[in-house]
Amino acid sequence: MRRWRARSALLALALALVACAPPTPRSGIRARLAAFARPNLVLIVVDTLRADRVTPYGFEANTSPELARWAEHGALFENALAQSSWTKISMASLLTSLWPRSHGIREVRDGLGDAAQTVAEVLHDAGYRTYAVQTNGWLDQSFGFQQGFDRYVFPSGRGANLPRPSVWPHVDRVVDEATRLLEAHDAAAPFFLYLHFMDVHEYAAPPEFKRFGSDAAGAYLAAVAWVDDGIRRVRTALESTGLAGRTAIVFASDHGESLGEHGVQGHARDLRAPVLHVPLVIRFPFPIEPVRVAAQVRDLDIAPTLLELAGVAVPASFEGESLLPLITGEAAPEGRESYAALGAPLYPDSAVQAAIAESGWSYARRLAPDARAGEEWLFDRRVDPGENVDLALREPEALSRLRARLDAHLAAPPRPGVAKREVHIDPSIAERLRAMGYLQ
Repeated sequence: MRRWRARSALLALALALVACAPPTPRSGIRARLAAFARPNLVLIVVDTLRADRVTPYGFEANTSPELARWAEHGALFENALAQSSWTKISMASLLTSLWPRSHGIREVRDGLGDAAQTVAEVLHDAGYRTYAVQTNGWLDQSFGFQQGFDRYVFPSGRGANLPRPSVWPHVDRVVDEATRLLEAHDAAAPFFLYLHFMDVHEYAAPPEFKRFGSDAAGAYLAAVAWVDDGIRRVRTALESTGLAGRTAIVFASDHGESLGEHGVQGHARDLRAPVLHVPLVIRFPFPIEPVRVAAQVRDLDIAPTLLELAGVAVPASFEGESLLPLITGEAAPEGRESYAALGAPLYPDSAVQAAIAESGWSYARRLAPDARAGEEWLFDRRVDPGENVDLALREPEALSRLRARLDAHLAAPPRPGVAKREVHIDPSIAERLRAMGYLQ
């Protein structure tokens, strides 16, 4: 008890000193990071979260006060794009920093093969303890996404007592498992902790969070608010274990969600802005003067960023670029070309597609073997951020240029061995995926 009281007193003192310290300007971030020999890293991915439904991106309803506080003392990327609107493809890109055309995952029974190099493997080889608590069936160990993790936990039980049935473990289970891992961690070694929340995907939340209306849009916002409370509890767990002052957190999403735009409800059906524009916020171990980066970036850039924060060399295989130079002001604020893809159709109204976003334009096309292969769309996101007005027939020069850029990108073959085919899906996971209509 005396040791616990002494530790609590030291923690309170440390938090008070941090609260009194002035925020670090962006020019001083690297110097502050250099004082940490290998900081702890947390990657939080909220499944199916679109950027324009969270508070720090200007949404009128206060769905995410905790994330707003992180943005007030951290770095927010206004134009971050996912690499797919289907989790398996997008998370393969996020964790390996490979474009969908490079990792080659596109079918229901595809997974990561032995040749895949994940950010967890790189950090593990650099001396990090690596943990994951994930709740999405497409990321089950049978699909190979556990590579590089010392502990890869899929929580048992559902968690909260919700008014309607649920498929995946919920916020409480993720927070509980994360807290156990943090409390058991040997602070002598740095750690990488990846948390994946599925509650927004399920539009799931307890009654106390249902304050945004009774329709589907209100249920979606209630789930956003519940997850925001969950990340608050993760931050509290880091503070109570004395780890917060040495931990950088990256908050992201694998894809967004269409809420009726273009006649679409859900995701994994197209590659338009509602499903590709995602939140991306970085919280440093110390408060910084708030940075908002307007330049277009990609989920592909998250893995190199985590490695640069850790002071670990980025493998030559990674196709993304660290975001840190954009945060510190060392790099010119120029947008980065982004690509996205959808593979085998999961629904009757989805199709094999590929897309490019570059210089304010976005272009998407249906690909073979789709019966409507060749159908294409062009949008000017500078004046039409929601991608509502197709300009394919009005802007032939932009259409031709982006079509050629996408063709050149798709011409590169997949990396050998990164994807494995015909994965045997764990029966309990297959049952849940079938319940959601993903498997026949």
